[in-house]
Amino acid sequence: MTTTPDRPPPGPPSPAPPPPAGGRSYNGLVLALVAIEIFAVFETAMALAAIPTFMRVFEADSAAVGWTGTAYLLVGAVSAATAGRLGDIFGRRNVLVTVLAVAAVGSLISVLASSLWLVILGRGVQGMAAGALPLSFGLVRELLPERRVPFVMSLLGGVVPVCTGAGSLIAGVLIDHGGWRNMFVAATAMGVAATLIALLALPRTPGIAPRPSVDVVGAVLLAPAVGGVLLGVSQSEDWGWGDPRVILAILVGVAVLMVWVWWERRVPEPLVNVTLFRNRKVALATAAAFMVGAGPMGAVSILAHMVLQLPETAPVGLGLSPTDAGYVLLVVAVVAYAGAIASGRIAQKMGARPCLVLGTLIYALGIFLWMFLDQSIAGTMFCLALTGLANGFALTALPILVVEAVPVKHTGEATGVNRVTLNTGVACGLAITSVILATSTVEGTHMPTHGSFVTTVVVFTCLSLVGTVLALLIRGGRTVADEPEAAPAKV
Repeated sequence: MTTTPDRPPPGPPSPAPPPPAGGRSYNGLVLALVAIEIFAVFETAMALAAIPTFMRVFEADSAAVGWTGTAYLLVGAVSAATAGRLGDIFGRRNVLVTVLAVAAVGSLISVLASSLWLVILGRGVQGMAAGALPLSFGLVRELLPERRVPFVMSLLGGVVPVCTGAGSLIAGVLIDHGGWRNMFVAATAMGVAATLIALLALPRTPGIAPRPSVDVVGAVLLAPAVGGVLLGVSQSEDWGWGDPRVILAILVGVAVLMVWVWWERRVPEPLVNVTLFRNRKVALATAAAFMVGAGPMGAVSILAHMVLQLPETAPVGLGLSPTDAGYVLLVVAVVAYAGAIASGRIAQKMGARPCLVLGTLIYALGIFLWMFLDQSIAGTMFCLALTGLANGFALTALPILVVEAVPVKHTGEATGVNRVTLNTGVACGLAITSVILATSTVEGTHMPTHGSFVTTVVVFTCLSLVGTVLALLIRGGRTVADEPEAAPAKV
């Protein structure tokens, strides 16, 4: 893949961008970005392990405590979609520093919280950290030589599953040896450290000059559009799909989303250039992101904890303690990181399409085999390792496919929307899995039968294969950046 610089806008020339990093500067930049991503993911992942503790401490039910995750999800979706574009305009390092600092304040709010709803407020503010990944992708493409971009993006994407697994384990230790506030104290310290690294270790990057106007209307519309859909889907497990609140939230979200698209197509300087999705490669990569999230990624996040921790007397369950289950999932996360590194190497030589095809096929294989091996710890670990490997391939390939297809100046917004699509898919996958498992339970309990587990596995194996088909439809060829701006994109 080769690219040429984007045609500069009319008017005064833009400031010269920082030179591509090389040698020691390259290594330092990569280490800084990886450290920032580690801190950002740890800061958000640790709270998931505290849900049972919150239920006990605040004497709240799962629906109320679930808002600690929903609040983060809603704010994070908007942050991921908008931070990239704001970074394109004002400079990616400046926006990254701001996002990380605000997220650290959110952790501090949770430290000082005296009620569950203040914890939820803090978690919502923490959701700003979700904008760090698209901003980091933009910095990688802006500052590094093109030949290094796929591999470094694989390092950043691979950090997510590893830190998610490690964050849960560390949170459990902190909660057991000092209480839940210690977890947020650690998250605050990590957020401050990440902010300082971004401020001191990353070069200042210019924004667009002359600076375009900020699409405030687009930003205001995007929040209820994405938030409404995610709220309805994420709360469907507690409220039920037929609940008027779920239906209303989704309908309002879809309606506002349609208005948002209409507005973005007409405003001179849109928050997200929706015309990018006319590009076949971008559209298919976005559809594949949703399918991967709604399929195996969302399903495994529930099934793994269920199979590992439900008692051995249940139709599905291996009876592991939460700590032992955490160790298993940490091993799976390490395998996922290995997959991300391998995916980056392959993408560097052959492009990201083969990585996505391979990842979706491994997903399908791992989930399908689990149907026959779920009664064995070794068999379950093998199947989870396969899905972890697939995670590494898919999470690396999806943003690289987008980067391959869009001009440099649209990197942040395009990868941000791709990430939001993936997260929306995960929310849908969680809800679909919960509904299937709840359709058939052991009489007098909430434990799923083996039949509902098998049904879930079959459904998500099929969704994985749909993702494979979408990946195969992505054709090779030169990227948008290779063409003059007036020419149609080729994929």
